[in-house]
Amino acid sequence: MINKDPFGGVSSELESNSPSPFKIDKEEALKQIQKSMELWDKKKIKKKSFLQKLREKNKSDIIVKAPHWEYSKKSRDYVNVHLLWSKTIIRTLSNVPIKQVRVALNGLKSFYSQISSVKPDFSNPDILSCYNSTALNYNLPTKNITFKNDIEVDILDPFAGINGEDLDVIFNDLSKDKTKAIKELDFSIEHFDQVDLINVKKEKKFLKKPKNYSFSYKTSTDYFNIYLYWAGKLIKSVEKVSKQRARVALVSLRGFIKSISTPNPDLKDPTIKLIYEASIVKNKPRSKYIELLSIEEGGHSYWSYKTHRWVTGRFDRKSKKFVPPKKDL
Repeated sequence: MINKDPFGGVSSELESNSPSPFKIDKEEALKQIQKSMELWDKKKIKKKSFLQKLREKNKSDIIVKAPHWEYSKKSRDYVNVHLLWSKTIIRTLSNVPIKQVRVALNGLKSFYSQISSVKPDFSNPDILSCYNSTALNYNLPTKNITFKNDIEVDILDPFAGINGEDLDVIFNDLSKDKTKAIKELDFSIEHFDQVDLINVKKEKKFLKKPKNYSFSYKTSTDYFNIYLYWAGKLIKSVEKVSKQRARVALVSLRGFIKSISTPNPDLKDPTIKLIYEASIVKNKPRSKYIELLSIEEGGHSYWSYKTHRWVTGRFDRKSKKFVPPKKDL
């Protein structure tokens, strides 16, 4: 009898002819980065209208997750980009500005392409981590190499020189107060431009009292007081200004506030110093738990002159124990 081959004559590849696990992971990494780049480009091509979103609301579209990137939890203006290898995140470049994401993804593609699957460059810590990730997945021996800090070597950067941002600095307490101050000024300027209209003709939103100006006289609409408010506090004002000069003052005020650098405020400027101090007072932690109060009030929280925000501790959800804040932030 002739035995039939259940595999139709197909036999296993010889070990010497089959690709190594490291080469397989390189091929997979290149496929996945291409997928991530295509998903990123797709996100950037066209924004759907409200009507399109409404029509597609009930459709069972499968949400495809990009392997190498995801939006930051703090802001969709920033993206976390991952160095991924052998289904493991080797490291993450956090909070990359949207305009630089494509460059970082291109950097990853170039990085993967330049890795030798035959003789990988173990002097590069990222390539060593990739190799060890493959080794762990396939139960192979890992490489242990110690890098000396005092040796400067030009190594291949997976992210093409792109750096992430510190969102604690970008979205600090000063930044939050600045955003609110600009919003109030925008409304005040819009309101000012409606000042000659009779109340019945004004839009409903303009019936609300503006924050940054008022009439100087009860019986006249030709003179104004202009106010610089920050964090709920009156910082400065000018009074009895004519209508034409009043609008110039409001627009200039908005320009001044927009120019304030929240990561690096110029505290030599007396007005900015007053603004800065107002933010410290306004954002001071208030809590029934003494641990969350400021150090001056017996707690652990303190104002950081590096990140321009209150640094506070937290209560662990499981143990309910208080975790003090990191020092020297």
